[in-house]
Amino acid sequence: MMIEREVEKQVKTERPKFGRSRMATRRTLIASVAAVMVLGTTVFAGVGIYRMQREQVGSHGVDIKIAGGAESGGEAVGTESGADVKEGTAVIPDVTMEAGYLPDGMVQTEKGKYSYESALYQGGVSMVFYRMDMGDDQFHIRYGDVISSEDIAVNGYEGVYLEFPHLNPDEIAFNQRIYVAYTDVHYVMEMFVASDVTKEEALRIAEGVKLTPAGAADGENVVVAYDWSAYLKSVEENERMAETEPAGNTTIAKDQMKIHAIGESFSAEHPQTGGDQYKGLAVKVSDVQIADDLSLLDPALTDEDLRSELAGDGKLRKTEIQYIRNGGVDSLSEVVKSREVAQKLVYATVEYTNTGDSELSDVLYMGGLLRIAEKDGKMKIFSGTVNEEPAPGDTWETVVNTGASAFCEMQYYDIHGGERNNNYIAAIKPGETVTVHMGWIVTEEELGNLYVSFDTYGGAYEFSDTSLAMGYVDIRQ
Repeated sequence: MMIEREVEKQVKTERPKFGRSRMATRRTLIASVAAVMVLGTTVFAGVGIYRMQREQVGSHGVDIKIAGGAESGGEAVGTESGADVKEGTAVIPDVTMEAGYLPDGMVQTEKGKYSYESALYQGGVSMVFYRMDMGDDQFHIRYGDVISSEDIAVNGYEGVYLEFPHLNPDEIAFNQRIYVAYTDVHYVMEMFVASDVTKEEALRIAEGVKLTPAGAADGENVVVAYDWSAYLKSVEENERMAETEPAGNTTIAKDQMKIHAIGESFSAEHPQTGGDQYKGLAVKVSDVQIADDLSLLDPALTDEDLRSELAGDGKLRKTEIQYIRNGGVDSLSEVVKSREVAQKLVYATVEYTNTGDSELSDVLYMGGLLRIAEKDGKMKIFSGTVNEEPAPGDTWETVVNTGASAFCEMQYYDIHGGERNNNYIAAIKPGETVTVHMGWIVTEEELGNLYVSFDTYGGAYEFSDTSLAMGYVDIRQ
């Protein structure tokens, strides 16, 4: 998976909590950290040699870079700083991170991720770190659509604060960004800040972040970071893919899509592991019901997010579809028009059966609901779950569903297990069937375009290799 995409994944709202794709990525990152650790942990010198600079571009653009290094008389990375230079890049020693301040009610949910207990996994802050293996002065990034920006100083380090438009105030969005250059250890922090965190609190959180060269015994405390060189390569690769595949794996030929019917049993083994992890596991959608309220759900398992979608009469409220003109260096994003559409509950009965000879334990399950339209022999996933694209002369470029129906992940499930008591089946004995009920909110317009993917490695927003291999269940109404 491209690093640029993974960085964006880290700050997405997680509903309903933790697909296998996150765990697979975590294994990869831990392996990367282990490889770097063996190269040593020399403490860097040269504090203050490099400076983070912000420059205004147009009315709403900001250019951020780090200036300094050998050309300005400073110390270049990899000369006498303790970094091991190889083919133009340096192996940057590991660091550990301490978050010295968190607002009241904010807790850590994962390494580098923090959210308020009242909105777990939905907002807060998420920290991403980059090793400046090409030299600190190679950091350079530009944004448009910026409401405001300013230079900041946190704990003796230079940084930049950015604020972006927040077009739907009723929803939590990551509309703030903080960059900090830790020039003594050659790291840059990118902090994604959600709208439920004030600017003042975000700056206090950043002020409390301390990076310390890691020791041999630090182990899991080592910061998971990306080499800047690898990040830049991922950006280039994504740009290349965008040119050759404009839809980004959201459009395929119809004959590439394996489709299962309601009542059909098929393998749910994991292709990545040769099926060994869940060998013999089969899945079947045995029934699908549609409702305009939440009466099919167990009230004890229905969270506040779902209940907030109800209107005063107990029915699901209408959602607002916004048509947005995107901002740039000389403009801000704005809603040019909107409309309302009814929402429905899709409630599926799903059976997981162990057809093998051994008991399966801690079985992760995930139901992703894709909205797919067929046209001219091709299958296309809706962008933003709305089947519309701008026509010539339209002033909008992006369409956004502001309700719960914008999400593809299952928003309700009634079997819980694992250490987090979420979407895991504790055990399935040979020959045993465990029934799970899953629920999603959709717009009324989407009922004729619904398919379910049970790929736990992801695949709810695009046609991934693993979801294509497993196939999709046609639940169109």
